[in-house]
Amino acid sequence: MFEQVFELMNQHPEVGRPLHDAHAPHRFVIEDLGLELNVDAADDGRFLRWTWGPAPWKPAITLRMSSETANRFFQGKENVPLAVARGRVKLSGPLLTILRLAPVTRPIHPAYRKWLAESGRSHLLV
Repeated sequence: MFEQVFELMNQHPEVGRPLHDAHAPHRFVIEDLGLELNVDAADDGRFLRWTWGPAPWKPAITLRMSSETANRFFQGKENVPLAVARGRVKLSGPLLTILRLAPVTRPIHPAYRKWLAESGRSHLLV
């Protein structure tokens, strides 16, 4: 499911290109599911590359959260600074980097919500 978000970002130049050009590898740790997703700039004609589990690159930012918070985050329903302040997201790395990049993903939020609805996952809509 979360992998679909990055597929959408790769298809959207207004999102994928700024994330690619930021050169800020991210690690998402979904604590309640025991998952780790690492994302970085691609060098194969795509904007982003990602891998589940350990990656051959070092993240600039690590975000630790529950699957519920991650789902809200990717739908644009989780305010990043507030989630960090309230402990719903644990951040390792420069806060300014995530604050600068989080708004870039806004165009993906409706596309991800649409995908959830159309793929039979409407119970995950928030």
